[in-house]
Amino acid sequence: MESQGIYHYWTQQIDPRMANLPFISSSYQVPCIIFAYLYFVLGCGPRFMKNRPPYSLKTFIQVYNIVQIVANSWLVYKHIAYGIFSVKLVCPDFDYSENNTSAKLAKCTYYFFLLKLLDYVETGIFVLRKKNNQVSALHLYHHVSTLLLTWLGVRYYAVTAMTVVTIINSFIHAIMYMYYFLAACGPDIQKAVLPMKPWITKSQMIQFVILILYASQQFVIPNCTVVSNWVVLLFVVNVVINFFMFRNFYKKTYTKLKKT
Repeated sequence: MESQGIYHYWTQQIDPRMANLPFISSSYQVPCIIFAYLYFVLGCGPRFMKNRPPYSLKTFIQVYNIVQIVANSWLVYKHIAYGIFSVKLVCPDFDYSENNTSAKLAKCTYYFFLLKLLDYVETGIFVLRKKNNQVSALHLYHHVSTLLLTWLGVRYYAVTAMTVVTIINSFIHAIMYMYYFLAACGPDIQKAVLPMKPWITKSQMIQFVILILYASQQFVIPNCTVVSNWVVLLFVVNVVINFFMFRNFYKKTYTKLKKT
């Protein structure tokens, strides 16, 4: 009975507005993509590159960064245009309705999910350029956990609370990829923008703190139940893990640089 209940929840309780969208409707495509991603990054990719010189990919990287800047900036704009600041953000309602604003904001979460798929291209670039130090535990955990939880969020919880997460993260990513684009424009520009680099990591950590505080409203404000408590706890635990991994990266990278 329990397994039947889990199967029913897994396959039948999907947000009806999202149920027919590519990748969201399937119960196995995204897990398979994650498995293929890890297999390429940790297995066949390094084997393929073992006796080959690293690829430059300079033009491809610049185009990729521009696409990320435009896509993330556009998604921030769409959140605002669709009315994210016109709806209840503190203890928001769990709304599966076809209400115009609610449905449009739900679509923003799907666009955000597609961008998390696009993020996997970055790791492929690292592998093909033999930048093995950049394929770190932090990098892999962050990308795998973000895609997995975003996919589950869009399937079952594409509601106002999730759009707060997606607009903040899209804003941070627009800034981050702007830095990457400028840093790849040549040594002079790279030197000029280098002081921004620690602040990129700081902005990501600030983002995590904001998200933890936002999610915690369910446990602090009386009668504030947006989703199940275990869903909020899963989200908060993942964000806390990301925060401490980014914090350790910041300490190892930038504290060391200051001492040098």
